[in-house]
Amino acid sequence: MENASHRYNFQQVKKMVKRQTDKYGWEFLFLGANIDAIEAAGNIGIRASRAVTYRNDEAGTALNYKVMEEAIHHVRCCAAPLSDDWKAEIDEDMQRRGRK
Repeated sequence: MENASHRYNFQQVKKMVKRQTDKYGWEFLFLGANIDAIEAAGNIGIRASRAVTYRNDEAGTALNYKVMEEAIHHVRCCAAPLSDDWKAEIDEDMQRRGRK
C-alpha cells in the first residue's frame, strides 16, 4: 500500500475534524515543535485550548510524552471532560526555557 496515500487541503481536514468531533465526540490534541501550534491547529479546526507548542529537545519531548499520557489516561478513565489546563506543564516549560 506504499502508494495508497491521499492529499487533503486544510478545508478538507477541518471538515473531517468537525465531523468526528460533532458526530463521535472525538477529542483532538495538536502538538507542534518549532511552529505556532495554535495557529496551525486552528487551520484544521482544532481549538487553541487543544494545541500546544513544545520545546524540541530531549527534556521537552519527554515532558510532551508525560503530558500526553496523562491527558489520554484522563480521557479514557474519567467521567469529566479534559480541562483546558492539560497542557500547562508544556506551556510553563516553553516560558521557562523558551524556544531554541
